[in-house]
Amino acid sequence: MRTEQNAVAALRQSALFKQLPKDILHTVAAKTKLRQFFPDETIVWQGDPSDSLYVITNGIVAVQRLGANHEMQTLAYLMPGNTFGEVGILENQPRSATVKAVTDVDVRVIKREHFMDILYQYPIVAIELAKMLGRYLLDANRRMARSSRARMILIINVFGGQGATSIGVLLANTLAEKTNTRTVYTEYPVPQKLITDLGLEKRTKVYKNKNGCDFLISLDDPALPDEVKTSFVLDYIINDYENIIVTLNESPDEDMDGNLDRDVIMLLDYVKQIILLIPPDKVKDAQLNHVQNLLRKHIRRDEVQIYTLVNSASEALQPYPADTQTDFYVPFIPDFPSVKLGKNDKPLVPAVLQNIFEVLIDRLERSNNIGIFIPTTIDVNKAIDTKPYVERTLNFLAERFGGATSKQAKGVWNSEQAGLVEETVYVVYTYVTHSDMNRHLDEVIEYVKSLKKELRQEAMAVEINKKLTLI
Repeated sequence: MRTEQNAVAALRQSALFKQLPKDILHTVAAKTKLRQFFPDETIVWQGDPSDSLYVITNGIVAVQRLGANHEMQTLAYLMPGNTFGEVGILENQPRSATVKAVTDVDVRVIKREHFMDILYQYPIVAIELAKMLGRYLLDANRRMARSSRARMILIINVFGGQGATSIGVLLANTLAEKTNTRTVYTEYPVPQKLITDLGLEKRTKVYKNKNGCDFLISLDDPALPDEVKTSFVLDYIINDYENIIVTLNESPDEDMDGNLDRDVIMLLDYVKQIILLIPPDKVKDAQLNHVQNLLRKHIRRDEVQIYTLVNSASEALQPYPADTQTDFYVPFIPDFPSVKLGKNDKPLVPAVLQNIFEVLIDRLERSNNIGIFIPTTIDVNKAIDTKPYVERTLNFLAERFGGATSKQAKGVWNSEQAGLVEETVYVVYTYVTHSDMNRHLDEVIEYVKSLKKELRQEAMAVEINKKLTLI
């Protein structure tokens, strides 16, 4: 009975099966078999027959392909809830890649004939599979459509009135200066307001700025539908600019119907970073949580980072302290610079914003993240000073990825020996590029294993792109 319950819980993690009613999940679970793999063990080989579907229930696997130069290239890492083998089953073609265990891995295996029976008997699984394959195709199309040099930052003024234009313009100017590449700033869906904000004397489609970013201030015919205007914007700027900053000056879910606007979804195809601009008294507001959840449904978490930036735009908001749930905090700045274009066309950036912008610019290509959880107990519940291990982990990650940060948090975990254990933990995390992730993740896993042994832990936690796994 417990084995069957474990199988049901494992299937419920997967997007492919999570919509199934409980009774049907039990039926499907009965058709699966548990298989376990050690680190570096090959689960399937490139070229093997596609005879099974695999659902990862624990651990991390690497998807690798043998290239023309006979070198193995890592294409992706998959984690609990991910599946592999579904495309080969449908096409009845040999496997297109090798899948290896990076950590100890548990998978639920469904034979091809059983999976095909499931598709015929339960259309909801077929529908979810169609959605999954559609996402694969969409992701491929996105990669083909994206300019190899264009990077877009989307600023969403979640509650309005937070100085989005000022922050957006200052960020765009800083990005242009730091990267020495063509940068444009605009607002959506009504950029014409920029004429007033910037103090321009005449209307023009693009204001060419010699000492900072350019400004797109017209989106052609205002009578056009938003989606059409969005296409015009993208067609115009994607090929002409390396850096694009867009401020969304309305809610991405204006009607609160639980769906993102189509034009916003179109923008998300090109976004590298999303900055949610909020006042300090709205950090725990339900609307912020609603917007975050909507955005996560439409982005690839290994390619796009979402940040919350708290701006105390008025003196009345000054008493509200910084909140640990947010990424960046800007206190009230009485003499906040005007973005009206003067003789030099480039206002000075306050020091607190300059520091934030430098972090954002550094992370622009570092869209993946790794977090290592360092406990403060050994032998289940004996307190120990693990700060030296935190320092060592900071140095380990910095040497491979260029930098790392640590923070303190509370952790609760279930020990086989002592039941629920509560303790202070340190999270050491870093932001990394996709190529660096592929190059060094194996080393990270080996490092965590060595820490696990030294600290005498039953398990160590690692977070990769917001997914937690236990080593």
